[in-house]
Amino acid sequence: MRGNAVRWVITVLLLLCMTLVLSSPSLAEVQPLDPEMSVYGRPIQPDGWISKTEYRDESIHVVVEAAPRKPKSSAERTTCRWITIEISDPSQLRTLFSDDSYESRKLERSNKMAQRVNAVVALNSDFAKYTYDFGYVVRQGVFYRDALDIQKALRDVLVIDSEGDFTVVKSATSDSMAAYLLRLESQGRKAVNTFTFGPALVLDGEVQEIDRKGEHAPNMATQRVCICQLDHLKYAVVEIDGGNSVGMNMQELANYVEELFPTCKVAYNLDGGGSTHVLVNGKLIHNTANSREISDIIYFASAAVN
Repeated sequence: MRGNAVRWVITVLLLLCMTLVLSSPSLAEVQPLDPEMSVYGRPIQPDGWISKTEYRDESIHVVVEAAPRKPKSSAERTTCRWITIEISDPSQLRTLFSDDSYESRKLERSNKMAQRVNAVVALNSDFAKYTYDFGYVVRQGVFYRDALDIQKALRDVLVIDSEGDFTVVKSATSDSMAAYLLRLESQGRKAVNTFTFGPALVLDGEVQEIDRKGEHAPNMATQRVCICQLDHLKYAVVEIDGGNSVGMNMQELANYVEELFPTCKVAYNLDGGGSTHVLVNGKLIHNTANSREISDIIYFASAAVN
């Protein structure tokens, strides 16, 4: 009798296990995204939203946080927001030009671009198409422009390579960029995306001393945004609300990044002021009443395939 009872219990447990397996949704597969800019991220999974401030699927994990702050340079308190992003493959960190074209002069609302590419997180870039006479531009592995040597002031160039790692070429010239890219290729890597704005805020874990005579109004308290690499395939976007003498100056932003992420490897300042656009699930996370149309975005996408 005892043996029959044991066999009956085992049979019931096996049947329950089989039922659970058959009724459970299959796990998604992670497949790297094609590097072509015309290829967008995979659709966001509605059940991936754990809350309004957290998303997770097999390929990406996003957490949004916020806190009030009163920087010394700011006339009033402001709201600081930061997003941490972990991805499974470097191809999930991507860029897009407005109108899907470098040649087109048409600008777009950032939410339209973010929604089109299925961006889980998106942010403005360096306004690469605002003017065509400066900067070093590579997007999704395609070279578009080298106009470093005709700039009035040398700028730091952020390079995101094929492994998803960040490097900054300080005060870049055409020669120094060429030399760096040769070293990168010798390591079996290549530049996938480059940005000419800056400056670098944190390098190799060290907060940078911001040149007070540099461009982009370094002393002004205003709305700002930067992108950071925290670790391999782990990133952060930090956004500071502001405008009209409210927000942070650049040195305060650099110090704040180090405060939030003491082990940050690289933090790089992007176009701020009215161009500050940070979006989660296609919607702006901050109040931008007069948000302008922009020419390019950086975005993080899902690579999960059901």
